[in-house]
Amino acid sequence: MNIENLYPAVERVREHRFGASSREASFLRAYPALVAAARVDADDPLDPFLRTAALAYGWMPKALKIDEDFLPAAAASFAAVKANGVTISRDLIDPIAGCLGSLVGASTVLHLANPAVFPMWNKRIERFRLCETPSSFHMGQTRNYLGFIEDVWGITSHPMFLTFHHEFCTAYQERLQRLHIAAYPLTEPGVVQCATAELARG
Repeated sequence: MNIENLYPAVERVREHRFGASSREASFLRAYPALVAAARVDADDPLDPFLRTAALAYGWMPKALKIDEDFLPAAAASFAAVKANGVTISRDLIDPIAGCLGSLVGASTVLHLANPAVFPMWNKRIERFRLCETPSSFHMGQTRNYLGFIEDVWGITSHPMFLTFHHEFCTAYQERLQRLHIAAYPLTEPGVVQCATAELARG
């Protein structure tokens, strides 16, 4: 996965029109509220994690299931993830994935908690990245999500990224305008993840 093969996403976003009531448009409309809700703290440290997990699983194909054995560690990881200057590590990801029983679910929770650091990840995105369909085992390995994160951050450091960022965000804002959704910014890893997801739709 590199910046050159992400460039077609710009035209895809310009040309592809979601229905105003489609699942995709609904997510675009809800996204700023989801991120804002994930940032709200509470007296009980479990509450922000559980709230965000419930919001994330509103867009997942499976129902939310919490493994109580991992819950305190997951809540602690979630609080750490929200901090400025957080360092990406397996120690932050694994408790959340263990609590949810899903690394894909964990990536969504991590992204909502700190979209400037963690991109969302799923099987379609990984299929695009690998150019082959990943196994369920592959999707359960933290090292593979970390590999995606590394690729995303590598693209954001490419000399062409500022130009790509501008072109993609312009197309993205045009899409929001067509759907009568108020404009909102995307983080740098969010731009790469959104472009990848766009192309992964096939």
